[in-house]
Amino acid sequence: MNTGALLDRYFIKQPRLRRLVTALMEPDRNLQVDLAGAPLQVNSRREHGYLRASRLLRRNGTLRDEIPVLMNLFALLRDGDTFVDVGANVGLFTHAVARLTQLHPLLELVAIEAHPDTFARLAARPLERVRYLNLAMGTAAGTLTFVDGAVSHVFTTVDQQNAYSIPGETRQVPSQRLDALAFRPGSDLVLKVDVEGQERQVLQGASELFDAGRIRVVYLDGYDDQGLAGWLQDRGFSLRDGRTLEPTDQPPFSLLAIRS
Repeated sequence: MNTGALLDRYFIKQPRLRRLVTALMEPDRNLQVDLAGAPLQVNSRREHGYLRASRLLRRNGTLRDEIPVLMNLFALLRDGDTFVDVGANVGLFTHAVARLTQLHPLLELVAIEAHPDTFARLAARPLERVRYLNLAMGTAAGTLTFVDGAVSHVFTTVDQQNAYSIPGETRQVPSQRLDALAFRPGSDLVLKVDVEGQERQVLQGASELFDAGRIRVVYLDGYDDQGLAGWLQDRGFSLRDGRTLEPTDQPPFSLLAIRS
């Protein structure tokens, strides 16, 4: 019998023992917690599982920051849209959103990742409705010089290198404008951008798509260029916090822009 089965039999299904152990671990109190973007009041004993989960979320940036955003993007996507994941890494957003093709048969997805090794992992479990592109997005077709780091999500262009970069570990990556890619005629684009400082170049390389009104939603996952909020507002987008959906005039780390 595995550990999970033993825990279930001798602890989870032993309510008196479970209550005693929980009482030894936690004082009896009501607490305000945040779980997947939902504000909750829980009792430290009666909802101990939720309390543990909230503590885990606080310690884990991926769970804390990205799961609420994914839930919000799910709500914004419509049948016939194209979800474009620029800086897809290994595909958390792409492959989670791809589940919606079961409900939205006309939904298409494009996953774009610059690092060739990371791209190989992204495409290792391909899905039929996803187009995978090993490219960098920028303002022109050509090549860009990237610098690596200890982990894949800090891969960035040399002009954006920082304390997380490893100087000298560079490589050339083919680049293209986003508006030079072929998208299904008439489809609205929902654009997620996570590119470690190259956000403006990605958006400028999509200028024809913006001018044509093709881009309905833009999500920026962290960015340094505070002028991008005004850039998007000038093009008819309203700004919201990507995690909470609250309207904002102060650009948050997690920025969701929706075309008015």
